[in-house]
Amino acid sequence: MKLYKWLVPAVLIAGCVLPGCKKDEETSYEYLDGRLSLSMPGYVNPGFTKTFMIDTLMTLSRPDGGAIGYYFTDPDTGVADTLVTADGVIHSHYYTVTVPDKIKTLTLRLNAFLDEDAKYYSSSASATFTIVRPGVSPTSSITNFQITPTRYTDPRDGKEYYTVKAGGLEWMRQNLAWTGAGKPYQYCEAMTDVFGRYYTWEEARKACPEGWRLPTDADWTALAEGAEAGRDIAGLAGKVMADLYFNEVKMWEYWPAVKITDEHRLSMMPTGYATVAGKDYTFEGVYTYATYWTSDEADGSGVARYIFHDKDIVYRGRFSKTDFAAPVRCVR
Repeated sequence: MKLYKWLVPAVLIAGCVLPGCKKDEETSYEYLDGRLSLSMPGYVNPGFTKTFMIDTLMTLSRPDGGAIGYYFTDPDTGVADTLVTADGVIHSHYYTVTVPDKIKTLTLRLNAFLDEDAKYYSSSASATFTIVRPGVSPTSSITNFQITPTRYTDPRDGKEYYTVKAGGLEWMRQNLAWTGAGKPYQYCEAMTDVFGRYYTWEEARKACPEGWRLPTDADWTALAEGAEAGRDIAGLAGKVMADLYFNEVKMWEYWPAVKITDEHRLSMMPTGYATVAGKDYTFEGVYTYATYWTSDEADGSGVARYIFHDKDIVYRGRFSKTDFAAPVRCVR
C-alpha cells in the first residue's frame, strides 16, 4: 500500500515531462476602447448632491461588441451600486451622490467591469473633492480664529463679518464674500464663504457694502507706527497674520523671522491671488501669500498690499487692474 501511494505522484510528475504534455496557455487581455471620465467640484459643502446619468457615462466599448457593466463606489462608505450589469442590463439610469457632514477629502469612483470570460481589462474613473464648512467657528473649515465681540451684517446678502478697530478705522476681519462680482477659489462656490472672493481691481473698488470702502495704501501705513507712505512696511506682517488652520492644515508655515501674534486682530490668511487671462482664472500662492487690494493706483496699475510667508514685511506692489485678482478687506 505504501508503495502504491508513492507511485501515483511519481507517475504524474513523470507524465509532465513527456513530449506530448503542454503548459496552460497564459491568458492574454486587451484594453477596452474609449475612456471613462467623471467630474465633481473640487470643494463642496456638506449635503451637496450631484446626480449622474449613466447613459452619458457609458463611453467604453469592447472590440468584440460585447456588453460592459458599470457601478459607482460611494466615496464615504465604499458601498458599490451597480447601475448596469455585466450582461448590459440597465438597472438604473441615475446615480446620486450626497456629500456627508464631515470635513475631509473623498473620492467618488465609476467602475466598468465585464463577465468572467471576457478577455479585457476593467477600467475606472475617479473624482476627488474636499468637503468644507463656511465660517470661522471651531467646527468650520477655518479654525483657530480668535473671536472678537463686534460683527457687521452685509444687508445685500445677510453675511456676517467679524470686525475690529485698527489704525483709526473699523476693519473687516474676514475676506469679503460678496458674490455680485469676483470669482471663488478654483471656481468652487463652496469656497466663497471660506476664502472669500477674488476680485479684479475694478471690481474691488465697487465690492464693499454701502458705508464701507476699499482701504487706501495710507490706511495700511497707519497700522504701523513710523511707517512711510508708499513703501513696504517692515515688522507689521506678524501683527496682522493669524495662525489659522484650513481643514486642520496649518496655513502659515513656520519661519523663524516671522512671529505671528495677530496683535491687530486683522487675521490675514494666505489665500493667495489669481492671474486672469480672458475669462480664465489661475489661482496661486495659497499658504504662501496674503494679498489684498487697496483703492490706490500707480502708473495705470492697481496697488495691493501683500505678505510673503517667510518675511515679517507687508509689501506694496503694483498689479494689472484687469489681469490680476485678489481678496478684499473693507474698512469704514
